[in-house]
Amino acid sequence: MKQETNIYEIAKDAGVSIATVSRVINNSGSVSEKSRKKVTDAIQRLNYVPNGNARSLSTSTSTAVGVVIPDINNPFFSLLLQGITRAADEQGFQISLFNTDENRDREHRVLLSIREQRLRGIIVTPVSESDPITIERLLEFENHGIPVVLLDRELDSDFFDRVVTDDECGVYKAISELIRLGHERIAIITGPDDSRPGHERFTGYIRAMKEHGIPLNPDLIREGDFMVERAYEQTISLMSLPQPPTAIFSSNNMTTYGCLRAFSELGLKAGVDVSLIGFDDIDALGWLNYKVSVVSRAVPEMGEQAMRLLLQRFDTGRDSREGIRTCLPTELILRGSELRSDAAAT
Repeated sequence: MKQETNIYEIAKDAGVSIATVSRVINNSGSVSEKSRKKVTDAIQRLNYVPNGNARSLSTSTSTAVGVVIPDINNPFFSLLLQGITRAADEQGFQISLFNTDENRDREHRVLLSIREQRLRGIIVTPVSESDPITIERLLEFENHGIPVVLLDRELDSDFFDRVVTDDECGVYKAISELIRLGHERIAIITGPDDSRPGHERFTGYIRAMKEHGIPLNPDLIREGDFMVERAYEQTISLMSLPQPPTAIFSSNNMTTYGCLRAFSELGLKAGVDVSLIGFDDIDALGWLNYKVSVVSRAVPEMGEQAMRLLLQRFDTGRDSREGIRTCLPTELILRGSELRSDAAAT
């Protein structure tokens, strides 16, 4: 048997969904005889042996909920946890926290390790939306009575319940505001393109630029990873261009920190020398009276919504093959860092 074979490959070979493969393997849920035969034939062709380690996962009496996040140092996830914990406390559930450090391999190890724990459900922010191993392992939990809710990011499967925000619309409004103020050389430091937030925020940038007739400039599009150091390096590089941007959009709060660190070293001030709008608020900057314009969202509410979706699954189970998708709005909050007096002239 090929060690790397998984249910993602089985689904592709059989021409069915991953959820269908999981139901056949675990003999759970409704599957047509035609689909079942496609799956069993594919299993034989690929010599696939199902992983038996998950057979003792389910425990309906547990009051522990696993929360898997990608960056424990990011204040955004602290706010998510506030909302999750608030909703969990109301119903007597306890939270077990796991950190993946935005690393796929670590995420795989975390999901393997929590098989041994008595969890009633799982809330997870996956590292990548297209990771077949993570999808397979989360489906194993689902098929053993442990519901999964995705939070902030999604996966290439409609099976899971998820809570997200309208990131594309928020970024579109931010870039459109910068254009209205006279900016044309608008840079973006993106997030990872294999994550829903990274992809959707970049899409919002592209849509605003195109709809306002401003050509995309590859020099002003910089790849980030939602981390401070990479954003710092990209900001230094952007501001060293012969024609630097008059405005920068940072794709998450840690990216904003990186931009501000670079501005400080270069002797620049946001809202005076260069305009800046970030995605997600940063409470610490407000405490220091440092006013940064942001695309904001109700982060604790996102956590509450995810926990309530999980509680709903505990009570009612699943009555549909497609998960519930809750999409919350974003809001553009302007505090002055979007301004620059000579934007229209550059």
